[in-house]
Amino acid sequence: MSTTSAMTRRGLAAIGMAASVGLALTACAQAAASDRIEISGSSTVAPITEHVSSTSDYAVSVTAEGSEDGFARFCAGESAINNASEAIPQEYMDACASAGIEFIELPVAWDALTVVVHADNDFARDITMGELAQIWSPDSTVETWQDVRPEWPDEDLNLYGRPAGSGTFATFAHEINGAAGEIREDVEASDDIAELTGWIAEDPDGMGFMGIGNYLGSAETRDDLTTVSIDGVAPSLERAQDGTYSLARPLFIYVSTAALESEDVTGFVEHYLENARASAALTFFYALDGNLTALVQQRFTDEVTGSMFDGDPFADLDLAEALAHR
Repeated sequence: MSTTSAMTRRGLAAIGMAASVGLALTACAQAAASDRIEISGSSTVAPITEHVSSTSDYAVSVTAEGSEDGFARFCAGESAINNASEAIPQEYMDACASAGIEFIELPVAWDALTVVVHADNDFARDITMGELAQIWSPDSTVETWQDVRPEWPDEDLNLYGRPAGSGTFATFAHEINGAAGEIREDVEASDDIAELTGWIAEDPDGMGFMGIGNYLGSAETRDDLTTVSIDGVAPSLERAQDGTYSLARPLFIYVSTAALESEDVTGFVEHYLENARASAALTFFYALDGNLTALVQQRFTDEVTGSMFDGDPFADLDLAEALAHR
């Protein structure tokens, strides 16, 4: 046997072993990926969920794409859990029902949807709901700050926010203009919170909207931003909890009951509810009180399915009363 032939056979054997090892590693990686708990939805709620995940031993993949875009995936069975900054709208309840997806609706925190301006803006620190409607409505003629109040500067007013498909967008549009999805077209929008806060931080004439935790958690830009009170009420914990802040809202996770057949999903949700208060506070959102937390945990334990809001994300209901009555 020639030396060349022996070396060739050894080389081929080595290549074969390497290929086998490579295939095995690929298979392991694919298995690990398939074992991950897929979580879709809200960019607002994502920081809370990511923090909860960081305190657990579960493999979790969080995609921040907007509540409603997440509901579309969730109701198609593509995710086990959907983060949501609004209660599930009727069209997605119908989509889930058509696909045979049952879910448990679990409030996890409070948010104060917040109007934000540049820190150098020392005049627009309080604004009325009427003025916000004047600025943001689809038929708005506002182009400068002076168009809102005569004593404000005659400088362009530049607008930033979240895009369609976001629960934050839908809630803001509904509360300000009376109809979800209706807002002026010249708003620069992003689901990337760092990008959104960065735009306003670089624009002394900018105004935007986002969740309170997105504002407070914007470490790189927070010193360049400030919040705006609405009708004299600041977006504080107390005002969000007592309902006097006009843009207060609960934040949710939605859990597929089919996904709960996985011990990992069940364990992760149990861990989530045990740690939601701490994680909400540590990501600068507002924690539920002890009574609400207990009611939410009981809702999950009892596997109460469906939505308390009956397809209307903007229904005016008492959360504690709704949870108590299932």
